[in-house]
Amino acid sequence: MDTDVVINLTLLLLFLIASGLFSGSEVSLFSIDSYKLRELKKGTDIFAKTIISLLESPRRLLVTILIGNTLVNVATSIIAVTFAFSASQYFNISIDVAIILQIIVTTVIILIVGEITPKVIAAKHPVIFAKIVSIPLYWISVLLFPIAKILTDIIKLISSKMALNKNNTALFPSEINDLAEISLEKGTIEEGEQELIQGIVSFKTVTVREVMTPRVDIVAVSSDTDFDELLKIVTESGHSRIPLYKNNIDEIEGIIYAKDLLPYFTSLELRKKLLLTKIARKAMFIPENKLISDLMQDFQKMNMHVGIVVDEYGGTAGLITMEDILEEIVGEIKDEYDDDEQEISVISDSEYLVIGKVSIDEINNLLKTDISSENDDYDTIAGFIFNHSGTIPELDYKFIFKDYQFTVKEITNNRINKVHILKILNKEIDA
Repeated sequence: MDTDVVINLTLLLLFLIASGLFSGSEVSLFSIDSYKLRELKKGTDIFAKTIISLLESPRRLLVTILIGNTLVNVATSIIAVTFAFSASQYFNISIDVAIILQIIVTTVIILIVGEITPKVIAAKHPVIFAKIVSIPLYWISVLLFPIAKILTDIIKLISSKMALNKNNTALFPSEINDLAEISLEKGTIEEGEQELIQGIVSFKTVTVREVMTPRVDIVAVSSDTDFDELLKIVTESGHSRIPLYKNNIDEIEGIIYAKDLLPYFTSLELRKKLLLTKIARKAMFIPENKLISDLMQDFQKMNMHVGIVVDEYGGTAGLITMEDILEEIVGEIKDEYDDDEQEISVISDSEYLVIGKVSIDEINNLLKTDISSENDDYDTIAGFIFNHSGTIPELDYKFIFKDYQFTVKEITNNRINKVHILKILNKEIDA
């Protein structure tokens, strides 16, 4: 074989390997996650130190890699052209045809050997690949430093002139949720961590109305309640803060703190003179459309843990506590007074039993559908059923909506406590 051909083949092979290393180094170095990066910083071997050194100037590193990759790909193409001339003479074909064939073959080889294959390998084993290329890449970056520095400065100048907004790289809340779901599927995070991320993301969009204890569930006492009755209510409810009203629950006069009752335990005379309006603390009134993120700040500033939610007419709509707000981030917080009744009981893949106060959003997620609309004024499954019936439904009231049958299974004092949900197959609907 001709010596020139051997030299050119050797150079071609070396340039293709170099192209693959440059392409793989770009993927490997920039896909090392924060955890692995911290581990590398703790490392004492020369490879780990070199990787950290390279990543200290990511923009210059990227420019160096791109320059190196471009140079070796150009060199590969030049050598391939010499083969095209030799092939045209050897096979007695047109030089134009030989050049076209050379372009096609070279492109395919560069894509497979110099781009796709090394990037796939680097993506699967970023740290190992990064350690392999770190030392050579470091010395190449030193060699190409003058060119890389000039190009980096030009890029900075262009970026500043274009007034590129760094916020454009920020993720939207929906994208963060998607990333959390992907991370959960890959096992990077646990289910509890995913729920925490989703809670934090949605925190700034949740209103007081969505998380408050509704009016019908409020445990409150009248201002003429005696001490023994009040003590019984506090004991049975397990609440340390009880709203105090005058004539009805729309006339809230304050909040009774259980700890303020302690001095009256030891003195019968004090209990006889007790006026609940005197020991009640000032109540905080909150509009139901207020964001819980804003309310949390108000609670912190005023050193309060409970507030009375009012509707647009000034009536009492519900009650909200600091615990309700925190539960939107960290999930359900149970104490010794909370019962263990599940809000959603899964009977089978197509059958559920839910309590009436479960939110529509939770039902939508459960059923993988949407049973709400912008014009509907309800937040819970009970509200959905009231809206559909147009009246107070009776026990076992049922209807079908979007392939699901909803049945009222428990109702007390006009309040829907439990709802049975069953997925109906098309053939069952037709029947």
